Amino acid sequence: MLEDTLNLCNEIAYILAQASLVESYVFKPGNASRFQDLANVKYIDLVRSATLSSQYYRELCVRRVKGIKRIYDTLYDLVIRARRLGFEYQLFGTYMLLAPIAYESIAVKDVFSLKRGVGYVLKRLGTDEAGWFIKALRELSLTYLGKLSSMDYREIENIDFFKLMEFSSKYDILALNITNEYFITFEAYKIIKERKCGFENDIQRAFIRILSEYPDTLIFKKYGASVALKVSKFARMISDCPSSHELNLLNEYLVENRFNPGSTADLIASALGIYYLDEWYKKNNFDSRFSM
Repeated sequence: MLEDTLNLCNEIAYILAQASLVESYVFKPGNASRFQDLANVKYIDLVRSATLSSQYYRELCVRRVKGIKRIYDTLYDLVIRARRLGFEYQLFGTYMLLAPIAYESIAVKDVFSLKRGVGYVLKRLGTDEAGWFIKALRELSLTYLGKLSSMDYREIENIDFFKLMEFSSKYDILALNITNEYFITFEAYKIIKERKCGFENDIQRAFIRILSEYPDTLIFKKYGASVALKVSKFARMISDCPSSHELNLLNEYLVENRFNPGSTADLIASALGIYYLDEWYKKNNFDSRFSM
């Protein structure tokens, strides 16, 4: 039984790391990919970050089996370990979304049960989790804190993780997603699952759709609401199945102005995680193989 469980955790870790690798591999305007590096993000560092994340996804899965109720201490460890290995960890937002999924995936039978389970787990994360999360943010860069700087750090460290996310959700799309049971993640997952344009183009379609509906957090924090809204307006002009020409035009505009819709990319990575887990649950008749 233990060996079977560890094998399942290995598979979950592989699936979630794969989601990040595929997300970064596919060309998305304004983001690093196999086609382009950005001034502050190199594609190879995305690959390194995804590879390193895999062992932590496995660790979180094993913790769920053992009943160990900790998640975001692993995020701090990831940031530190990446630096020791000679690069800056580049998937903070993606890991923020995928870590609870890694934790809960083994305890449910399908992605819709997973959605509810992750929501339940997140609402019960305490002050220690908020503390680890803020510690990881501080280690990475204070600029990630955005408007969190308007709160006293002692106050931040004495509220639980979910309340911290509720505060952040006023201006942070990832926090908004977390506090609403991953509703944007599942919106993007359903777009990809429609299989309307071909797999890579479906990922691009989901990216453009989410960007058009939800102004990107990284752009908003760095350049303000007006710019973030302008980028979303540009995205709304792109075809349902985006053409290479349209994507390149948007990419030129974003790269030239150093606008990086990285939060939108994080959401797409989480959607791909759900997409691949959905296939995995169905192929493996998961409900009959493992139950918690």
